[in-house]
Amino acid sequence: MTEEVQLSLRAYAKILSHAVQNPYTAVNGVLLSPEDEDKERLDVVDVVPLFHYNTSLSPMLTVALTQIEEYATNRSLRIAGYYHGNEHHDDNEVGFVAARIADKIVENCETGCLLIINNTLLNHLATELPFRVFHPIRSTDRIDWKEGDKPRLQFGERGLARGPEIMKTHLYRSLVDMDHHYDNVRCSWDNGALNEAVKLFSESLPVSQEE
Repeated sequence: MTEEVQLSLRAYAKILSHAVQNPYTAVNGVLLSPEDEDKERLDVVDVVPLFHYNTSLSPMLTVALTQIEEYATNRSLRIAGYYHGNEHHDDNEVGFVAARIADKIVENCETGCLLIINNTLLNHLATELPFRVFHPIRSTDRIDWKEGDKPRLQFGERGLARGPEIMKTHLYRSLVDMDHHYDNVRCSWDNGALNEAVKLFSESLPVSQEE
């Protein structure tokens, strides 16, 4: 079981944008990592935001996962986990829906994790990552989820400064999830504009020896 999880700045920006854009509904999405990653650490290099209308198991989820799997394969990536933000501000636990979708996703990957958005920390973005990480404990007939250490963030404290900037610049408004795409297919769920904004920010930060 891979215990250490690191989020790229792109992944962090998209998950945070999804939560901030939809403060009164649950949100969810899929984590992506390189196909040939080091098994000592799970590097989440990108995410695909799924839904904010209906986050439960549904035929639309199956369709979306098929699209995402093809998208990932074409970029030498793989589906490596699931993120979920609960509807209520004080609910930061692994609920039934989150656990069942995460179960489905990690069935087909040796390493993976479940990321729960800690809503109570969304007001403290400059000092702390608002996430809880859970790892699968597999038995013959079920998967249980055990909480692990908090994830690391690319660029460390300098990357953490991106959180308040997403709020201040309203970058989160540009995020497109699968619900948006299915409502209007001209809306692209690969979020190219947001990716480019994060890339420009990343290029302005020198990489230290520790990263």
